[in-house]
Amino acid sequence: MKRKILLVDDDPNILSSYQRMLRKKYFLGTAESAREGIAVIKEQGPFAVVISDFRMPEMDGVKFLAIVRKLTPDTVRIMLSGQADMEVAIEAVNQGNIFRFLNKPCPIDLFLSSISAAVDQYELLMAERELLDNTLKGSIRVLIDILSIVSPLAFKQASRLPQMARKVAARLNVERLWEIELAAMLSQIGCVTIPVEIFKKREQGKRLSESELDMFMAHPRQGKALLSKIPRLEHIAEAIGDQLINFDDESSANMNHKGNEISMLGRILKAVLDLDALLLTGKTHPQALEEMRAHFAWYDPDVFAALEAELMNVQEGFVVKSISLAEIAPGMVTAESIRDDKGVDLIQAGSEISDVLLMRLLNFAKFTSVREPIKILQSVSHAKSPY
Repeated sequence: MKRKILLVDDDPNILSSYQRMLRKKYFLGTAESAREGIAVIKEQGPFAVVISDFRMPEMDGVKFLAIVRKLTPDTVRIMLSGQADMEVAIEAVNQGNIFRFLNKPCPIDLFLSSISAAVDQYELLMAERELLDNTLKGSIRVLIDILSIVSPLAFKQASRLPQMARKVAARLNVERLWEIELAAMLSQIGCVTIPVEIFKKREQGKRLSESELDMFMAHPRQGKALLSKIPRLEHIAEAIGDQLINFDDESSANMNHKGNEISMLGRILKAVLDLDALLLTGKTHPQALEEMRAHFAWYDPDVFAALEAELMNVQEGFVVKSISLAEIAPGMVTAESIRDDKGVDLIQAGSEISDVLLMRLLNFAKFTSVREPIKILQSVSHAKSPY
């Protein structure tokens, strides 16, 4: 089966050369600018692979391929760049926006093998999507239906989680985002063994007796045991088993299973579940984050930073990092305004800290208090593995 490939370059001679090389093996689309490429994708897409030059008028290849990612997330993206653009290209790859970058001029054999690898990657994604849509989701739907009948409150909670869990995972460049969605959807499956009254008490914020609490805390293990028997759900089962474990848990039961030993999916579930529980009590997003920050050691710092960035609508590719005044340095960008103890803005959100701004802030701090921690934007420069 021929796959569709889109070639984008502002040099028509280069496009013609690509067409001669590839037209027998692939269905080809071409565009001489990023703007035209976007229009072609909307009219003729999706494409298995999009190959773009870096240096183009109006919009460079990195920005263009970032838009392609939003329009058709499964499309595999390749960028061609000159040696002078190497640093930009590497950053783009590290941020997870691009499958591969190639230097110009690119040897023909490397160019062709890279396209072949990109098509293989796309076919893998499509096969995985088909498996998920046509096989796993059908089986999982049965489990979710059982949960909705046996424990409606648990089902209601599980239904609220997938969207936020996916967004946090995407900010962390977690692979196979469908797994975190399913882990969230099935996170409460172990609750089928818990009396509805216990779950209702917990949702209402009422104190559980010791025996009731033990029963509730056992549901992740029961969910894990149930799902671990289903092929392809092993990682999801592990995440569900980890969902209530604090990142710094020192309890005797979990002494050998904490920190980075907890699955990444489990760490994401922990943060999203706690956020959901706080929102149910009537707290706003900022209030919920503030309470979670009071127990910051319970969460993977990277996961918390990604959750905070999502709730603050920070641009994709960045997370929020909390630092002290002593740690602030030139070049940092503020995620929210820096304020004094009276709530007066000293530096606006989105400001880049210059030498002058830093000196002014430090001098100001000698005479009045500056609210800490200070929140800055940090680029997600490395991919996170969920395992």
